Amino acid sequence: MAAKRASKSTPNARKDSIVVTDDQDFETDLEDDLEDLVEAGKYKLDKTTAERYYDACGVLNTVPVAKFVRQYKTGHVDLKHYGIRDIGGKAVAMALPQDITVTSLCLHDNGIGDAGSVALSRMLKDNCFVLNFDLSENKIGKEGARAIADMLLENASLQEVNLSGCGIHGKDIKQFLNALSFNPRLKSLDFSYNDLGDEGAIHLGRALSKNQKVEFLNVSWNNIRVSGIEELAKGLARNKNLKELELSWNCFLDEGANHLSSALVHNRCLKVLEMQSCGIHTAGAFKMADALKANQCLEVLRIGKNPFQSSGACSLLRGVRCNQTGALRELLLDDVVFDKECGRELDALLEERPNFSCSWDVSISGGHAAKGKKKKPDAVEIFLAFVRTRGLRLIDLFRMLAKDGNANTITKTECIAGMKKLNAPLKDHQLRVLFDGLDVNHDEHVEFYEFLSSRSHYLKAGRK
Repeated sequence: MAAKRASKSTPNARKDSIVVTDDQDFETDLEDDLEDLVEAGKYKLDKTTAERYYDACGVLNTVPVAKFVRQYKTGHVDLKHYGIRDIGGKAVAMALPQDITVTSLCLHDNGIGDAGSVALSRMLKDNCFVLNFDLSENKIGKEGARAIADMLLENASLQEVNLSGCGIHGKDIKQFLNALSFNPRLKSLDFSYNDLGDEGAIHLGRALSKNQKVEFLNVSWNNIRVSGIEELAKGLARNKNLKELELSWNCFLDEGANHLSSALVHNRCLKVLEMQSCGIHTAGAFKMADALKANQCLEVLRIGKNPFQSSGACSLLRGVRCNQTGALRELLLDDVVFDKECGRELDALLEERPNFSCSWDVSISGGHAAKGKKKKPDAVEIFLAFVRTRGLRLIDLFRMLAKDGNANTITKTECIAGMKKLNAPLKDHQLRVLFDGLDVNHDEHVEFYEFLSSRSHYLKAGRK
């Protein structure tokens, strides 16, 4: 072994050991390096992670990264943009097999290729304490993708894996099929900014139909077209656990939106769907509006930067209004123009659901264009809308909230408890914000004149 390692001590040989192309080298490089440490008496289980890291850097003839030594004890190692390359990735891999402290390992944009990613994958087969692994923006290649897929079949602790911008192609995704289907703990997987195409999307769709653990999947910027999105939609319809799906910047057009609409009618778990800049026109927006009329669980829909403009936006707003039991609370229509009809639909929707939030680009009214902004009422606005829709006078509400009906002040406890009894559409933190907003003089009591001043303030703001 010593002779073998000595043969790698020349500069050229060392360079070759960093970028390996032979499959056997992938299997043995990390083992060889560890054996060297064992032979030298340096790799001992009672050594600290820092000591093992320094020993590994010595054997690999690379400079240690001080930040790794500082951070590993905190449990979160973040070495993004450090340029450690394959040899540095191998050093980290040699330091962590027995580590029980590090739960999050971020190696974003480090020039790590096949050899480094294979070494890290082998380490993660042994380490059961790392929960979050970020290898994004490293061109790991086919062998690296294969190694990570194999690792995910054996690792039962990883919960989040980020492989964004790793140069993964559609044919490489097939290797992840079994891992996605059977891994018991994996909850978040980011494949964005790769080149999965339809082939990769088809494999992922089939995996989604079997996997009931993954909660977050990002496949934006992957050149996915209609056939790929069709299979993903089928998987989504069958899936019972996925909470967030990001599909933006894939050109699947109206036909793809139709497939997703059908899936949303049957899906009972997805809460966030992002599909911006997907070439969706008015027909596709109408189909998505049909889904919003039926879906009961979706909370956030980001569908801006699509060319459906006012008519499509209006249909989406109507779809939300038609679904009285729907959960949608946020609709993002960035770069979409609102006309008068859209404005009326949105105003009516906000009247019915004060907590609803919508963003768009430009509002056109009476020949004038105004930049759109996110309509998200604050707690006092929601409170006043609630009072208006319930037909209550402020004096009556004040007496209902006061513990003693004839009291002149209301405490925070009385305000929060009373609003809950009235089933006001405000969460606990919003009720606290509401009280603070009403308490003009900040004395922890609200008097009736403060009730009145809040209404006057918002009426003046509305006129402006």
